Amino acid sequence: MASILSSYRKAALGALTSKLSSNGDLRVLSSSPEEVSHPGASAEQLEAYRRLFGGEAFDGVHRSSLPSVLVHILGFPLQLQLMTREDFPLQLMGLVHLSNQVEHRRPIAPGQPLRLRAHAENLRPHRKGTQVDIVTEAFSAAAAEEAPLWRGASTYLSRGVFLAGKPDRSEESRSGGAGFVPPPMTAQWSLGSDEGRRYAAVSGDYNPIHLSGLSAKALGMPKAIVHGMYTAARILEGREPDAAGHSWSISFDAPVTLPGKVAVSVEKPDEKTQLFTGWNPRKGRRHFSGELHLP
Repeated sequence: MASILSSYRKAALGALTSKLSSNGDLRVLSSSPEEVSHPGASAEQLEAYRRLFGGEAFDGVHRSSLPSVLVHILGFPLQLQLMTREDFPLQLMGLVHLSNQVEHRRPIAPGQPLRLRAHAENLRPHRKGTQVDIVTEAFSAAAAEEAPLWRGASTYLSRGVFLAGKPDRSEESRSGGAGFVPPPMTAQWSLGSDEGRRYAAVSGDYNPIHLSGLSAKALGMPKAIVHGMYTAARILEGREPDAAGHSWSISFDAPVTLPGKVAVSVEKPDEKTQLFTGWNPRKGRRHFSGELHLP
């Protein structure tokens, strides 16, 4: 599996190469997946993740299986490998992370060998460009083929590159600005300027927009922003069942700039559902919202 840094270098070198066909249409989305064997999460990575989010130890007593976002981290290099292929119709550089939907069907033990598979699907119009789903699945390496232990779909937007047809407005009815009424706040996060670097040290995702103000400004961002999956991991820490069997989703409205504060609300409409929202407490702009469904 290609490293994250090598994928970003490849994407940067090919950023000026057109992904359009000769008649101006987007190239056809390939259904060919990327697949790789993975040795599983190491003890060092588990401890680094635990320290970052302040969770319990992965010692078989307090916790004996991987959190959902750590499984996402294991598969993220494969996503980038897929999105830097010649037959992927969108440029990796500049893609905007819109949302994630995850099914954590069965527990995955620390150090459990896995087969990881990633493919792209559902290339579709968006009012600001084109969006696509990158689906990553984690299988047990012990079986030749079975249902995935974990499945995650990450939705990305390529701005300014348009497909024919009208966008599905039901996917775009959300707004983190006008009309958003913050729910009752249950917590507030204070994120330091190094939060992006701390998550990158665990995930390997050293995208410059997350590392510092200087590197972010070089890519057109006013400030560094925290990784979207950092916010998912932080909100899920201590709420996911160790035995798995749950699902969750998160949608991103506005980036969290660093350093910064995030107001957070977690509501429980019933014993198996938790709704969470994060927003800027000063501007009242929503950063993210999502749901956790327990078994």
